[in-house]
Amino acid sequence: MAKFKFTLKVWVCVWIMVTGISLGMNMSGVSLPLPVRTLVLSGIIVPSMVFIIIPFLKRREQ
Repeated sequence: MAKFKFTLKVWVCVWIMVTGISLGMNMSGVSLPLPVRTLVLSGIIVPSMVFIIIPFLKRREQ
């Protein structure tokens, strides 16, 4: 059950980040082709998750 709970927390964080960054890009008027847009999104989200969000969530579990 603990793994499921952790997975759900990570998924919620990813969803919030994808939604926020996409909204920010739309509101700023940035119009990028889909492959470039996903490259930018993943370039921001993956390092943020690996170095900030997941370590934070793991520390809170202990």
